[in-house]
Amino acid sequence: MKRLLNLFWYELKYAFRGIRKHLLLTLSAISAMAVSTLLIGCFLLIGLHVDHFATNVEQDMSVHVVLDSEVSDDDQIDAVEKEIQKLSNVASVRFSSKDEELELMIQEKGEAFSLYRGEENPLSHAFFVEVKDSSAIEKTAASIEKIDGVSSVAYGGSSVTRLVDLLDMVRKIGYGVAVLLLILSLYLIYNTIRTTIYSRQDEIKIMRTVGATNAFIRIPFEVQGILIGLIGALIPFLLIFFGYPVVYEQMDGVLFASVFSLVSVTQVRWLLGLAMLGCGLVIGILASLLAVGKSLKAKR
Repeated sequence: MKRLLNLFWYELKYAFRGIRKHLLLTLSAISAMAVSTLLIGCFLLIGLHVDHFATNVEQDMSVHVVLDSEVSDDDQIDAVEKEIQKLSNVASVRFSSKDEELELMIQEKGEAFSLYRGEENPLSHAFFVEVKDSSAIEKTAASIEKIDGVSSVAYGGSSVTRLVDLLDMVRKIGYGVAVLLLILSLYLIYNTIRTTIYSRQDEIKIMRTVGATNAFIRIPFEVQGILIGLIGALIPFLLIFFGYPVVYEQMDGVLFASVFSLVSVTQVRWLLGLAMLGCGLVIGILASLLAVGKSLKAKR
């Protein structure tokens, strides 16, 4: 156990020696890694919010079904409801009486419409229909409109479906850019490790001469790559960990409207923060393994 511990400290010391000896190159790699990871974090944050916004929009998407004025008794209303529920894309149906419809109109358009309360109410009964697949809401609305007893339907029109499609496109672009930045970070650390190995060719040859194994030679370079990846990821992690709560508080947790509510601080801190540190660790391991494996094999 003591031998393994001594070996561990030796390998760690050798790794830090490599970092110190090529400090400018290492700092350059860490800086580039930090910038790349920060950008990755920003795009992941955008993607996380786009997912959240899209879910909110889709949840708020429903078909407002207005019944004919002649449809007034319970049997007629139940018959229309059953026909709507038969449609495959319908998730739920909620009845809204003409008095409830009037109250909604008063909330949206002002107290002037309160004059129509009671017997003067000219509105009809209605349903609010939630759909399973928001992309098929237009087709579902068209099917509902054909049912006997239905006067009209409304669901926000094509503008709502275009918004959902736009959010989906933004999400895909954000994740695509994040992947490209991951590849760039991988290349930067890979290049740093390879340069370090090339600069220590004489040391490696001497170590091989005295019987050092490939693993013994390889581990310090791998540790160096992991440290670069972790340190580079730690800086943007701290920026988002402490910066996002400030932004969240300044905006009261909402962007433009309630449907665009921001993702909770806890979720961003731990989900996104750990993802960024994980990216730094994985990139550092992969880059160092690739660089060490290729370079040391070539030096045999």
